[in-house]
Amino acid sequence: MDKISVPRPERESYVNHRRDVTRQIILPLVLAIILALTAAVLAGIGAAGNNAGVSLWADISIIWLIIPMMFLALVILALTAAIVYGLNRLLKVSPHYTGLAQAYALWLSAEISIWTDKIIQPVLTIRSWIDFFSKKEE
Repeated sequence: MDKISVPRPERESYVNHRRDVTRQIILPLVLAIILALTAAVLAGIGAAGNNAGVSLWADISIIWLIIPMMFLALVILALTAAIVYGLNRLLKVSPHYTGLAQAYALWLSAEISIWTDKIIQPVLTIRSWIDFFSKKEE
C-alpha cells in the first residue's frame, strides 16, 4: 500500500516562524559579517598605502589599548598587597587563637565521649541482664 503524500497547507505559525528567523537571525548575521569584512578591507587599504599616518595611528591605538591594562594591573597589585598584609596580620594573631581553638576542640571531644558513655552505659547494662536471663531459660 503506497502512501500518497497529500500536500498540507502551511500553518500560519510556521510561516511566521520562518519569516522571524530570516528577519531576526539571518539578516543581522549577514549584516554583521558584511560590516566586519568592510572594516577589514578598509583597514587593509589604509595600511597598504604609503601613508605615514598609519604608523602614528597604530601607535596611538596601542597606547589606548595599554592604558586600561595598566589600571587593571594596578588594581591587581593593590589586591595582592592587601592580601599579603591581611595574611601577615592573621599569621601574627593566629597561633594564640589556634591554640585556644585546639584546646576547646579537645575539651569538647572529651565531654562528648564522657556523655556518650553515660548515655550508653544503662542501655548496655539492661541489654546484658536481658541476655543473661534469656540464656538461662533455654
